[in-house]
Amino acid sequence: MKFLISGGTGLIGSKLTSHLIDNGHSVNILSRKYRKSNNSRIEYFIWKPSERVIDKSSIKGVDVVINLAGSSVFSLWTKRNKKKILNSRIDSLSTLYQIIKREKNHNVSQVISASAIGIYPNSKTLKYDESFQSKEGLFLTHVVREWEKKVKEFNKLNISVTTLRIGLVLSKDGGILKKLIQINKLRISNVIDGGKQCQSWIHIDDLVNIFYHAVENKLEGIYNAVSPNPSTFLKLQELTSKLSHKSLLNFNIPKSLVIIPFKLIGILDFYYDVIASDKNVSANKIVKSGYHFNYPSLEKIK
Repeated sequence: MKFLISGGTGLIGSKLTSHLIDNGHSVNILSRKYRKSNNSRIEYFIWKPSERVIDKSSIKGVDVVINLAGSSVFSLWTKRNKKKILNSRIDSLSTLYQIIKREKNHNVSQVISASAIGIYPNSKTLKYDESFQSKEGLFLTHVVREWEKKVKEFNKLNISVTTLRIGLVLSKDGGILKKLIQINKLRISNVIDGGKQCQSWIHIDDLVNIFYHAVENKLEGIYNAVSPNPSTFLKLQELTSKLSHKSLLNFNIPKSLVIIPFKLIGILDFYYDVIASDKNVSANKIVKSGYHFNYPSLEKIK
């Protein structure tokens, strides 16, 4: 099979590309910069989604489109950055939609798009599955709703749509786990309110395998891509201590103190959506589809 991946040069995209190549497939990767491939089964194509520009050759022979594109949410949430976070996701999907719509003889049968568990509001009591609906939520909830609404438009082209709501991705090669390991070198870290916030996470190997599982089993609809066993932030800190073979001294900071600077500079939603994220997300649907986790709990990560 041939795949087209947007966001294919990032942490998840690079890992997914390697997995697809190892399984005998070929991959077209959309990039904002010209890149030369050293592998005959990987080809790079230029696109500029903010300008709706894309190399039309990138869709030739493609069976499955995987969308991973989107600006990082780990930035200062000014009005400008918020607009960039939302538009980067909408523009990417719009550009992909238009090229498929224009190419009448395309082979695309499935579009799999990344989404996020940020659609679920923080809660100390609820466990969220894919059927949950609410008008509540802050900035990320709005972003994910618009993101997923845009993905559904591919159904108009008679293309199967799969949406994966991704949790906190754990990888030694990047993301929060790598950052925590780096911080752990100082042997001192801070936790908010005892680090009790529920963290619905997923190991990057499982995430890549779930993308492939969605292709092999022709999954359609929305699936949470999270481990069956969520953790707490404090447990994540303990994992980084184990992986770096260094003990860690945690300093607890009351929420009432942490929240002050975010409130003063007007990005209180960043605090609640990112820093104090606290949500228990169910993996039951993806498990029932037949997926078996390699890393169902933090204890499996070594």
